[in-house]
Amino acid sequence: MTESTPTLSTRYFLNLEESQDGFALATFGKKQFSRFLTPLVSIGIIIWGVSMGLDGVGRYYVGLGAFFLLLQGLMRYWFLPMMFKRQFVKYQFGKSEQGIDLYQDHAEIFNNERSKIVSYSDVQTFAVGKLTYMLELKNRTVVI
Repeated sequence: MTESTPTLSTRYFLNLEESQDGFALATFGKKQFSRFLTPLVSIGIIIWGVSMGLDGVGRYYVGLGAFFLLLQGLMRYWFLPMMFKRQFVKYQFGKSEQGIDLYQDHAEIFNNERSKIVSYSDVQTFAVGKLTYMLELKNRTVVI
């Protein structure tokens, strides 16, 4: 028999730090390995260049790998957080009321007074951030 009242019900507004943490979970990968995959490739290019020798073609590989590593650092730690903060402050993006009601066999997700019923079997990924949790559904909907 299905319960008519939720086991857990919560409503909340994400602040800037929580929104940034959720954004990082959704964009940079849910697992630690995938977060560091592209920097590892850049470091691999640098190592490959050093192994070829810095006198010839190897110096171009070292420069290319260092350039990629610098671009990834700028994008990940400066540009994307700065743009997200600008969107959050200017347009109140991510500051909408959200909520979730957990039932025995399904969950009901609320966003700006709209609700969606989700079966637990539709959850594809669950990730834990520093301040937030993230659910990714099989239809690519992300809930922070």
